[in-house]
Formats: sequence, C-alpha cells, structure tokens
Amino acid sequence: MDGMLSNLVKTLENKNVFERDRKEMRTRALGILLYHFGLSLRKASTVVSCFEKTSYESVREWHQKANGIFSLEAKYREAIAIDETKVKIQGEQHIVWAAIDIQSWEVLRVWISQGRSSIEAQAFIKEALKKCKNDPKIYVDGGPWYKPALNRLGLDWEHVTFGNRNPIEQWFGILKQRIKLFYKRWPHNASVETAQQWLDSFVTMYHFTR
Repeated sequence: MDGMLSNLVKTLENKNVFERDRKEMRTRALGILLYHFGLSLRKASTVVSCFEKTSYESVREWHQKANGIFSLEAKYREAIAIDETKVKIQGEQHIVWAAIDIQSWEVLRVWISQGRSSIEAQAFIKEALKKCKNDPKIYVDGGPWYKPALNRLGLDWEHVTFGNRNPIEQWFGILKQRIKLFYKRWPHNASVETAQQWLDSFVTMYHFTR
C-alpha cells in the first residue's frame, strides 16, 4: 500500500492534477485509494482527517479528478470482449457497457446509456474501437442487440459464453462488488453525467492499481 500510495503521489504531481496546494498531495492520494478500494466517502474522509481535516465532498472531488492521470493509448489488439449490465440512477434503469482487451485486461471504454438496442451497441463499439489500431475480433454474449450492430460495422465477431469472455465477466464482478456500497443504485442525487464521471475515474484507478 505504501508503494502504491507513493506512486500515486508522484503521478498526481507530475500530471498537475490539482492546481491548489491547500491539502498535502499524500492526503489526497490516500483519500482516492481508500475510496477506490471500497470505503464510503464518509469513512474515507474520516480516515484521511486523522492527518488533515477533510470533508467527504473533497474525497469525491479528488476521486473524480484522478481520471486525468491515465490515458489509454490506441494500439493493435487481437480481440476484445464486450458486455453490459443494468444499474439504477435516480430510480431509473440504465445500462453500463464495457469493452476489455482480453489479453492485457485494459478497459477500453465504459459508457452509460438509457436504452439497450443495436443502435446503442453500435455507438459504444465505435467508441471502444478508437483505442484499437486495427479491427480486433469481438466476443459477445447472446444479446440480440450485438449481431446487427457488429454486422453493420463489418467486424469479425463470435458469440461465446465462457473462455474468451472471462475477462469482461470478471471485470464486471469487480465493478459490481464496488458499487454494492450504493446498494445497486447510485447515490440519490447522482445524475447520469456524474455516474459516468465516477465510472471513468474508477476505470482510471483500476488501471493504476492492478
């Protein structure tokens, strides 16, 4: 943990993520890591306040800004797996889509949509492919929205249940375990935009800590 904390401090400093120096960078890094690994905002702020007085809102802002420390590069990718899951935001059902490189386990894109059709699937896949210098093979489950979207894009794809889809299933397991603190829904005052920001920051810290 100490090594990870020190690395995060250096990264935040090198990336100039925070403009003001009202808090020590180590304090901010600790708050980000504690929240990322499962503490609630209030519990994370309580721990951090042992070193510097910190509000839970500050921890939330730090975690959100951490999204700026990592940028995934486009490169050749042999195959990616795509999946989606349901979440609730302000009491309404939404869909979280994710795409992962099955060899590197890099998460290429996460996206929240209101619906789940071939239109949303196609839009998401096109965004995920921006992190690929080629057209990789796509592995999907039996969702009927995938076939027309992938065929329109002219991509090589395969419907699989296990094996090559294990990375995306395991990653969604990590995500779902983390959002259990939200009781399978986002905080009552979260918007789709803030939920998307949380996901982007979570993926950033996933890449940083793995």
